[in-house]
Amino acid sequence: MVETSATLNTRSTDVSKLDYYDIPVIDWELSVTDKPLFLRQLRDAMINIGFLYLANHPVPKEAIARVKEMAPKFFELSQKTKDELDMKNSMHFHGYLKVSGATLSNDASVREQFNFGGARVCSWKEGEPEYLKLHGEALWPPEQELPGFRDTMLTYYDHVEDLSYRFTRLVSEALGLGPDALDVFFDQDHGNLQPRCKILRYPGTPDGSPGSGIAAHVDGSFLTYLLQATDHRTLEVKNLSGEWIPVPPIENTFVINLGKTLEKATRRVLPATPHRVLSPIGDPRFSVAFFSSIGHEVRIAEHYLPFPQEVLDMKYARDKKLGVDSHFEFSEKDMDLAGEVVLARKLRSHADVTERFYPNLFSKYYPNGRPAKPNTGRNLMSKGTGVAEA
Repeated sequence: MVETSATLNTRSTDVSKLDYYDIPVIDWELSVTDKPLFLRQLRDAMINIGFLYLANHPVPKEAIARVKEMAPKFFELSQKTKDELDMKNSMHFHGYLKVSGATLSNDASVREQFNFGGARVCSWKEGEPEYLKLHGEALWPPEQELPGFRDTMLTYYDHVEDLSYRFTRLVSEALGLGPDALDVFFDQDHGNLQPRCKILRYPGTPDGSPGSGIAAHVDGSFLTYLLQATDHRTLEVKNLSGEWIPVPPIENTFVINLGKTLEKATRRVLPATPHRVLSPIGDPRFSVAFFSSIGHEVRIAEHYLPFPQEVLDMKYARDKKLGVDSHFEFSEKDMDLAGEVVLARKLRSHADVTERFYPNLFSKYYPNGRPAKPNTGRNLMSKGTGVAEA
């Protein structure tokens, strides 16, 4: 079903109460036609929910349509070609991954994915920080095997990356800060950042009953921009009452959610909300996730954002509803460079890459040698909710 702007505005006008059973739809066009209303809706969605649909966004519809057409074709490549593009062959942690209960030690999630970033050049030289290896070109299938795939994905990536910086400025304003207040978390030259993108394929369950495409987790990113490329209703979010509610696809929208990095940067004014994906019944589910990042030279705990009392009061009311302490303290690693934190998270998740491209760090993260079942894609937190690696 295609929703009109009038329908979207009706759904998103009311400010939510301190719980929710659907995700608000916010119209990008309001940021031009009625910016105060847009900012109020955005502030409410960000503080109380951590998830929203962004409708009528500026990413061209033809770029979206091309991605939806091309994304499934990657997984139709021969297994030999996909294996040649396996992440274990990339020091930048780009490439193909196949995740199943047989390869995971922490859950029974099942999915295939292809990870890539922008057209960045690796600048790392011997003796420089290892986290500089994170930047670099992705592993792309040969052009003759999948014509137009690389150009399609990089065009889409560039559009969403541009949207991410524009949207972040609006987030800053919605929090009662100046539009550039969050810029302290980004390099002045955005070319030194490399947000990540994943094309995900969740196969249908063989026995016709729902399974786990990816278990409950929060994203490790700053913000996540999700394109739901098929009609499956298998993405779910945990609301303030602890209930799982669906986030069904809505045409011409992105699902945007807050990551753990933004939660920390805002001292938990903005929450990283747990979510999960159920394995579909029937045809595979496809989605494309873009994870925005912060500068590698940033230390999150060094930056203080002066939120107005109105924003803090909204946070306190939410925390009271959740029964959690509103006091926030940075962890010790929040004083580390963000590049070191991101690299450590990836090294813990990918022993093959660590052993091959980061041999000096292998014994630190794998003192007992390579694990029999690698922790592919996420690390466990308390209470069984993971932090998904972007």
